Amino acid sequence: MLQQRLADIKSKRETARPLPLGSAPFTSSSHFKIRQSGYTNKANRWDHRFSLESRNQHVSSLKSAARAIGPSDMISLGTARPSPQYFPWKSIVMHGQEYNDGTSNYPLIPPTSAVGCKGEEAYDLSVALNYGYAAGFPQVLRFVTEHVELIHSPQYEDWETCLTCGSTSAIDMAFRIFCDLGDWILVEAHTYPGAMSTAKSQRLHILGVDMDDDGLLPDDLDLKLRTWDESDGPKPGVVYMIPSGQNPTGVTQSTERRKAIYRMAEQHDLYIIEDDPYYYHQLQIATNTTQPPMDQYLIQLPVSYLSLDTSGRVLRLDSTSKILSPGLRCGWMTGCSQVVEKFLHATEVSTSAPSGASQLMMYKLLDESWGHEGFINWLMYLSIQYSHRRDTLIRACERYLPSDICQWGVPDIGMFVWMRLNVQNHPRFVENIDSERLEGIGLDLENRIYEQARQYGVLVSKGSWFAVDRVAPGVVHLRVTFVAAPEHLLEQAIERLGNAIRTEFTYVIESPACHPVSRQETAAPRDWPKTLPLSPGSCGSPTDSRFADCRHPDSVTTGSL
Repeated sequence: MLQQRLADIKSKRETARPLPLGSAPFTSSSHFKIRQSGYTNKANRWDHRFSLESRNQHVSSLKSAARAIGPSDMISLGTARPSPQYFPWKSIVMHGQEYNDGTSNYPLIPPTSAVGCKGEEAYDLSVALNYGYAAGFPQVLRFVTEHVELIHSPQYEDWETCLTCGSTSAIDMAFRIFCDLGDWILVEAHTYPGAMSTAKSQRLHILGVDMDDDGLLPDDLDLKLRTWDESDGPKPGVVYMIPSGQNPTGVTQSTERRKAIYRMAEQHDLYIIEDDPYYYHQLQIATNTTQPPMDQYLIQLPVSYLSLDTSGRVLRLDSTSKILSPGLRCGWMTGCSQVVEKFLHATEVSTSAPSGASQLMMYKLLDESWGHEGFINWLMYLSIQYSHRRDTLIRACERYLPSDICQWGVPDIGMFVWMRLNVQNHPRFVENIDSERLEGIGLDLENRIYEQARQYGVLVSKGSWFAVDRVAPGVVHLRVTFVAAPEHLLEQAIERLGNAIRTEFTYVIESPACHPVSRQETAAPRDWPKTLPLSPGSCGSPTDSRFADCRHPDSVTTGSL
C-alpha cells in the first residue's frame, strides 16, 4: 500500500512543471497534490466565521507586485530585497546524525552530509536567506503537501497546506482569524497553557469542556452549546483540541469519539482547530503482524479530524518541534483554501514567512536525504525510543510511588503521564469540608508537593497550570514527561518524586541508607496550615543529615519531568 503511494508521488514529480525559482517565489500546495480530480465536494464558505480583523486583511500590495509574472530578464527596482552578494554566508554544511544503533528493528536510511550553496540549482542558499513567500519555499511545501496527502488523504477538493512558524504562532493567528474581542473559545477542560495565554492576550474567553479517558466529551460539548446564554456573548464558533496524546492528560481520542465530536461540530456549525504535535509518537507499535513495518505504523496512526472532514471545517496544525527540533520554529497547517488564504494574509503582516535557513535544513534532510520513506522510518524510530522511555518511567512509578495516593494512566501516544493524587489520604484531610476550602487545600497541597519535589531534585508540572476553569475541589494532578530527562535518570527522578510525596503525606520512607521512622500527624486543625513542618529528627526530610545518602547531590538541576 505505502509503496504504491510512494510510486504515485514519484510519478507526479517526474511529470510536474519545474519548481518556481527566485526570491520569494509564489507557490501553492495545489500544484503538488497527487490527486487532482475525483472529489465529490468542496469546502463550505466560512465568511460568517471570520473575525473583523481577518475580513479587513488582504494581500500585501508590495509582496503581490514582487511575484508578478513578467519577462525573464525583468530588472527589479521595486521591492527592497537586499542583494545576495552582501549576504556574509557562501555555504552551509549540515551533517546528519547516525541512529542505526541496534536498538530498533527498523533501520533508518542514514542521513548524509549536505551542503547548501549560493547558486545551487535545487535550492539556492541566496534565495533561502532572502525574504520568503508566506506559504513557504516550493521545495519544502511540495514535500509537506505530499506528506499530508500520504497520511491524511483529505476528502474535499479545495484543501491546501502552508508552512507556519510553529504551532504557537499558528494558534495565535487562527484565533485572530476566527475570533473577535470578547468571543468565547471551547477547549478541553485541561489544555495547553500556551493556547490559553494566547486567547487571554487577545481578550477572548475560554470555556472548558469535560473530558474522560477518551478525551473531550461530545455530550458535554452539545450541552454547553444547546444551553448557551446569549447574554454571556455570542455562541462559541470555534473548538480547539489536542486529540492525540493530549497535553497534559496524555489521552487519545478514539475514532468513534472523533466522529461523534465532528457530528456535533456539523450540528452546531463549529470550526475545529486540530492541534496535533504528538500525533506521530505511537507508543504501542504492533510487532506480531504480517504487514510491512511502515505500513503497520501508518495503519496505527489515529484517524485525524482532517481525514474525517468533508466540509472544510477543520484547521489541522502540525509541528516540527516534537519530531525534528523545536529550534527550527517551523510547522505546517492544512485546511480549506479560503482559511489558508486568510492565514497567509495574516502571515505577510506579522511573521512574514518561516525561517529560510530552517526551511533549507528541512529540505536537505527530508527531501534530499531521507525522502518520504526515510521520514516515516524516522518517525517509527522516534516512537520506539519514546516507548522505551515511557516503559522505564511507568515501571519506576509502580515501584516508587505510593499506590494508595497516586494513580496514573499509561499513554498510547505522546509524551506525558498524568497523575492524580488522592487528597483524602492526607493526614490533614477533614471530611465534610466545604468545597471552597477543599479547593484551597488541593491547591496548597499541590504547591507544597511541587516545592518538596524541587528540594529533592526533580521538576514536575502542576496540574492547575493546565486547568481552564477552577480546579475541582480536593483534586491534585501532576504532569510528568518521559522525553526531556536522560533515560537513565528517569527511575531516579520518579524515586525522588515518590520521596517528596511520602514526605508531604507524612509516610514512612523505606531506604537502605536510613531506618524508617514513622511521623504521625493526626491532629486536624481548624485551618489548613500554610506549611506542614517536618519533625526535626524524621527520616525523609530533605534537610535531615541522615537522609543525605537517599538523595542525589545535584538535587535541583537533575531530572526534569
